Amino acid sequence: MAKKQKKNPYPYGFDHTTGDGQKRLMAISVGQDSERWIEKPLRVTEGDYGADPLGNDMFRMFPSGDIVIQDVRNERLKRYENRKW
Repeated sequence: MAKKQKKNPYPYGFDHTTGDGQKRLMAISVGQDSERWIEKPLRVTEGDYGADPLGNDMFRMFPSGDIVIQDVRNERLKRYENRKW
């Protein structure tokens, strides 16, 4: 007599309720390999990559938290002008 196979509790073959499962579903929905998004770590950039306006021509840079004037902000963010995502 053949053993009865257990039914997979996950309709997609993996647990789609976790963060990794959601990444896999996103990749599958656009026709990409789901393993690519699981193994690849997030890209970490060096230095400041953004700024919040505080008023009076002052900005808080992030992630450093430095308070700077607009000219300094523009200089720090200059390297991101021609970025390609």
